[in-house]
Amino acid sequence: MAAASGTNIGAGIGVFNAGFEASGLTYHPDHGYIVVGDDGDIATVQSDASITAYQLLGGDFEGITVRPPSADLAYIASENLNAILEVSLSELSLTGKKWPLEIPQSGGLGFEGIAFVPADDAPAGWGQSCCGGFFIAGTQADSALRVFDIDTSVSSDTMISPVTTIATDYSDVSGLHFSNETRLLYVLHDTANRLTEITLLGTKMAQYETPTSAAEEGIVIVPNCSLGTASLSLADDGGPTVILYSDYPVSCDTVSNNAELSPAVLWLLIRGNPES
Repeated sequence: MAAASGTNIGAGIGVFNAGFEASGLTYHPDHGYIVVGDDGDIATVQSDASITAYQLLGGDFEGITVRPPSADLAYIASENLNAILEVSLSELSLTGKKWPLEIPQSGGLGFEGIAFVPADDAPAGWGQSCCGGFFIAGTQADSALRVFDIDTSVSSDTMISPVTTIATDYSDVSGLHFSNETRLLYVLHDTANRLTEITLLGTKMAQYETPTSAAEEGIVIVPNCSLGTASLSLADDGGPTVILYSDYPVSCDTVSNNAELSPAVLWLLIRGNPES
């Protein structure tokens, strides 16, 4: 999958909150790694493990994503509100905007993963986006991913319904990341300890056992397309833990999310002949 051992770049968050549990993760080139915790806190972390900002906002944050080209904004998966919350990255403060989602909950299992797909990368079958792209939400309550078209220029108190769903292999979706370099969606399943690469049409490209059996709940990859590798980071809510791994294999700009190609053909496009 990647290098056998990684580096915990998130340990320093424990200085600000000894009970911090890393439950969501994204990356922004201007801010670094952005980590949220299920106490409703948020921190920015650099690849050298330095913590450059921290705020306790309150709530239950379980995922985070950025929406290009909004350089100063990120979007948080709030499990207790079953909603997306908008946050200013320059101030690490909530803007007050929110969007409640139609996502199943079961007891303590709920909204856990979030990713953003720009309209140019989205399958035609999702329809025309109102506002430049789509959010994908995952829940621990079942295995389906739900796709939402949301106008982030205005807040909403009305529950928003998905425009479509994407099937996955396992329930307990705990983390999501979409890479517009590889055009693949990366899905974490906590209980199964699996990381799956899928196209936006739901075609499975690869699946790996995650490096530990702990509670991995956030994922982000930062590709180096010229080298064919990426830095992969996993957030673990067992503590202030963001493990950075190197040499995760990637191939950029080979997948069309509007092409119903077979998994075998897509594998050849991305990985080459598996028998060679």
